Amino acid sequence: MQQTILLCPLNLRDLFFSCVTFVFALLVLGCAKPQAKHYALHGKIMSVDKLGHELIVDHDAIPGFMEAMTMPYPVTDNAMLEQVGPGDEINGDISVGKDRVEIDRLEVVKKAVPGSMPVPKPMHVPQVGERVPNFLLTNQNGRAVHFDDYRGKTLLITFFYTRCPLNDYCPRVNGNFAAIDKTLAKIPELYAKTHLLSISFDPKHDTPEVLRSYGGAYTERYSKEDFKHWEFATAATKEIKDLADFFAVFYEPDGNTITHSLSTAVIGPDGKIAGWYPGNSWKSEELLAAVAGPATASSEPARVASSQPSSTNPKPR
Repeated sequence: MQQTILLCPLNLRDLFFSCVTFVFALLVLGCAKPQAKHYALHGKIMSVDKLGHELIVDHDAIPGFMEAMTMPYPVTDNAMLEQVGPGDEINGDISVGKDRVEIDRLEVVKKAVPGSMPVPKPMHVPQVGERVPNFLLTNQNGRAVHFDDYRGKTLLITFFYTRCPLNDYCPRVNGNFAAIDKTLAKIPELYAKTHLLSISFDPKHDTPEVLRSYGGAYTERYSKEDFKHWEFATAATKEIKDLADFFAVFYEPDGNTITHSLSTAVIGPDGKIAGWYPGNSWKSEELLAAVAGPATASSEPARVASSQPSSTNPKPR
């Protein structure tokens, strides 16, 4: 006996909604934020940077993520900054996302013996309205430049070194400068009244040739870059030390790496500080706002600097 199979007619509306639901599900899966990975952290607190919301930790190797190293970690809760002090032994967890690495759990294993850690030397804190000395630099073309050469324009400066291994530090601040440079280029009246200057505190390695290559990569014009709006420079050892001290930049060479802090400033056309931004948490929009309204920016109090270093210094174990 032949069996008859009845086929139900396909409802086009149901098919449409099924397809839409399927596509939406794919989009949701594709756009879902990747889950952060977590790793155990053990080490010693070297310093507490309350201004930058960071702990500088000399930590053991983190299997599957990082070798033993001294480096800064942002914290998810500022209460952690009050919980620890230099020299404390800690355990914790670090959260590693696509664009950020931070400590999200912390416990003190052993408190430091009072007086066991050296007291950091007080650093000069740049103040809004303070006149910047006429420091002498050498730019990417090997030409001598003075800070007074930029009088009449709003000058944006930041500090870095070309071999910095952490994307969240020197590459980040110069990446922000690249974004600022491109934005200003779209506003001719502001572009003509501004200048950008990235200053390396590694004069031995960062020669004019190195700075030229490095800078051309950030502007994305490479060998065609003329550096008329954004220069890369360094200075003689003593001069760069005086310059770094003035802008509250700590740096200490150690092999091929440098333990260092970060500092960025906006200097008004009159050669006085209009805004100072320690660390790497500032946004390009902040500096653009300061450039667009220097009078407003200079009326605000300067941020208070931390004298504690951020570090990008691997430690052999």
